[in-house]
Amino acid sequence: MNNNPSNNRRRKGEGNGSIYWRTISKNGKDYPQAYYHWQKEGHKRTKYIPKRLLGEIQEAETAKRPVLEILRLLGVEVNPSDLLGDKPINPSNATDETSPSNDTSPSKMRRNKGEGSGSIHWRTITKNGKDYQQAYYHYEFWSEGDRLVKSSKYIPKRLLKRVQQMEREKAAVRDILHVLGVMK
Repeated sequence: MNNNPSNNRRRKGEGNGSIYWRTISKNGKDYPQAYYHWQKEGHKRTKYIPKRLLGEIQEAETAKRPVLEILRLLGVEVNPSDLLGDKPINPSNATDETSPSNDTSPSKMRRNKGEGSGSIHWRTITKNGKDYQQAYYHYEFWSEGDRLVKSSKYIPKRLLKRVQQMEREKAAVRDILHVLGVMK
């Protein structure tokens, strides 16, 4: 028996993915649900694995089949080059050094200290047998090494573009929560 780590990996260029289990509480009972995590254009993506496909997906993952094949089993169409982690260059974000406003500078890739931390997460919600993507804003506030608040708030569709823009600009979490009606 050979325990060489290279035997437990996909070949280079076949993507990176894994099965992730979450416990969902519904009507007072806990249920395990499986999700498939993978990287697309450098961002983490998640897809719920229906129970009818779970065995087939687990077999493919154990055999370290290419992520593209596993995503096709899940009904997700992805361009193979998107799985390599290369982020495309968006001409609207490209700025030169002479530009007065450089929003892609390293100093604006983070919020200022003390403004909280937050991010947009997508959840797959199943209603009447159909899967829907819903956006939630996850946020935390810390003080002197102690977490004061950890929560999430549903983002209504009418506010989604505004919240996404504020998140790109790394606005203070309190400002984003004010837009969502959490902080007044």
